[in-house]
Amino acid sequence: MGLRYEEVTESVLDMLREVRSQHFPELRNAKVKVLFDLKKRKSGGRIVLGRIMKTNDLIRHLTKDDIEVMEGYDYIITLDKTCWDHIPDEDRIRILRHELRHTFFDIDAENDPYKLLSHSISDFYEEVEMNQNDPRWRERVSTLTEDIYEQEKEARSEKRRKKGSRQDI
Repeated sequence: MGLRYEEVTESVLDMLREVRSQHFPELRNAKVKVLFDLKKRKSGGRIVLGRIMKTNDLIRHLTKDDIEVMEGYDYIITLDKTCWDHIPDEDRIRILRHELRHTFFDIDAENDPYKLLSHSISDFYEEVEMNQNDPRWRERVSTLTEDIYEQEKEARSEKRRKKGSRQDI
């Protein structure tokens, strides 16, 4: 059984840096780890395209290194790899931007200023505004991703059926 996560490509990190600099200057010093999730994840009956987590002390310790991230990561973003591989950059940016909307920089915090927020509605007000040209983008991308997972499942079933019929001969 393989691992669930893998490192993202440099192009994903470049895109994250661009989204952060354009829309989230308050996160310029936040350390964000991004991983591909290789398995389908659902929450509330819906496929999860991306997810952001605030790290705790244990995860911060496990993600520290001696050079770039001496104190560990502040956030971890996971991206559904199947989704990411089949959507255009515009939708990729929407996913990254949405996940970063969950962050909050608490300037008054003494120790750890990085926090997480819930949605203001089913999406963030800012995202609703920014996606007026394609307000149902999430449904479109979710449907595409679900269809790909279903096709992969059917292909695996077909392969097992063929393998089973050859053994019967």
